Amino acid sequence: MKQLLQFLFLLSFTLFLSQNQRFYYDYQFQTDSTDSQTKKSELMVLDIDKKGSKYYSEYVFQNDSLMNAHFAKNTATHSDDPFPMSGKEGVITYKILKSYPDFRINHIMTLDMTLYNASQQVKMNWKILPEKDKIGDWSIQKAETDFAGRHWIAWFSSEIPVQDGPYKFHGLPGLIVKLEDKSGYYKFELKGIKNNILERNILVSEWEKPILIDYKKYQTIYKNYRKDPTANFRRKSQEGEVYMTDDAGNKINMSEMIKSQERQALEQIKKNNNVLELDLLK
Repeated sequence: MKQLLQFLFLLSFTLFLSQNQRFYYDYQFQTDSTDSQTKKSELMVLDIDKKGSKYYSEYVFQNDSLMNAHFAKNTATHSDDPFPMSGKEGVITYKILKSYPDFRINHIMTLDMTLYNASQQVKMNWKILPEKDKIGDWSIQKAETDFAGRHWIAWFSSEIPVQDGPYKFHGLPGLIVKLEDKSGYYKFELKGIKNNILERNILVSEWEKPILIDYKKYQTIYKNYRKDPTANFRRKSQEGEVYMTDDAGNKINMSEMIKSQERQALEQIKKNNNVLELDLLK
């Protein structure tokens, strides 16, 4: 009986992936555990096809697309028209890619002017609980797991036969419809679905070629970044790769500029004490 259920799930999963799907999540997060005013929300997207999934900010994608189109137009017309922002700017700039069927994860992010692609394999040890409920038209069931220093409570729907979910979460017998960490600082909730979507290139800039590293190396880079957030910028300015000018076109003293940016960056990092993956702060 168990083998039959597994077979039926795999069959429905294969049929489901025959059409590309886009899932929209409302993502709520609080970056400073001591300040509720830092609580924000962002519209996130999980695109799924037979090869895998892409998780990214809808707001960031829309603005990146507008910026590239605007840059191409200005280049073609030799103009310098200002860039028109869309309604929401977006603050979640990382992208999470998962490959099927092994669920290998690639975490793409920028730290100190460098774009990285951190590869990792995440094993989710879920405990599926008997509690059931409904969210909208979906019948859901409860599950729990520990991941990256937090305890997570999930609600999944086997009516959507995809073993995936927002961010790096996956491995349940159905799509994760709702997910929240026990402390209540992080929450994801499915808000809508689109079928038969066109594939998006979420690395919309042709110059975006991330450096491939493993996740352990990324952890080291991230911790070093929190200690010295302008190290790479300082190096590039010393080597003459980057510089700034005043309104008259004269080069600005970069030493003072970097000191000012370093103070601001360290202050922001200090307030960013409640990252989703708490293990990164250890």
